[in-house]
Amino acid sequence: MFLDCAIKLCDQIAQSLIESERHDWYAPSVLKPHFRRRLIAMKTTAALLTLVTACLIAVTPAQAGSTIFVTVTGEVEFNGIRNGDINRTIVTAGSPAVLTFELDAGDYLDSMIFPVRGYAINQASYLLTLNGVQVGMQNPYPAGQTPYFVIRNNDPAVDGFFLSSNIDTGAPEGVPTDEPGIFGQFYNNFYVTYLGSTLPSLDIMDALGTYDFTDLTVFNWTLDDGEFGPNAMGILFSQMTITPEPASIALLAIAGLALIRRKR
Repeated sequence: MFLDCAIKLCDQIAQSLIESERHDWYAPSVLKPHFRRRLIAMKTTAALLTLVTACLIAVTPAQAGSTIFVTVTGEVEFNGIRNGDINRTIVTAGSPAVLTFELDAGDYLDSMIFPVRGYAINQASYLLTLNGVQVGMQNPYPAGQTPYFVIRNNDPAVDGFFLSSNIDTGAPEGVPTDEPGIFGQFYNNFYVTYLGSTLPSLDIMDALGTYDFTDLTVFNWTLDDGEFGPNAMGILFSQMTITPEPASIALLAIAGLALIRRKR
């Protein structure tokens, strides 16, 4: 919807400039057609640059409103779960595992103890797919808690990412799912640790990219039975991607296309 509005606005700007030039001193009888087209293009360019600049300024502080997409992929190593939709006869060893969720780059909380920052996960977007079986986040989420995607930077000499509702202690590990176990909800306990030169800061915009086994030192991906229960399922980590919403890039592209269209 935002991009459609931008296209319409660009067209309106160009049309307005075309109409206004008919009443300016450089009337058709005064300037040759190619000079008129150049002047219209110049005025359109100036107007569009102003529009794009205003849009970028509006979203620049702390990347407020920037949606970030996180995807983690892997393969089930073992499954000791006997009941429910993700039991070991349905989610067998070797089954694909995919975790996806969204977050807002401007919605975060810094730890007062360690060099870590937690970005609040959009709970409705959270989805763990195990051999085609979809597992969501516990809903309602435990009172007073927030699920975080946590970034570590030089903590103390290592970088990394993990899921938790507590950015200071990391306990309990992982975030609760909507699948019940014996000792409570199954917790999706995921974390990866990399060499200390991997991340330059705690800003998630600096962490965009793909993470695999390059410079990886430690990883864990398990479904734990309850907050502090045993590992009920083990998943072999493959890779993680952190990507931004392309709206701002698309806006610049649209502005360029609008200029090309008006130079005919």
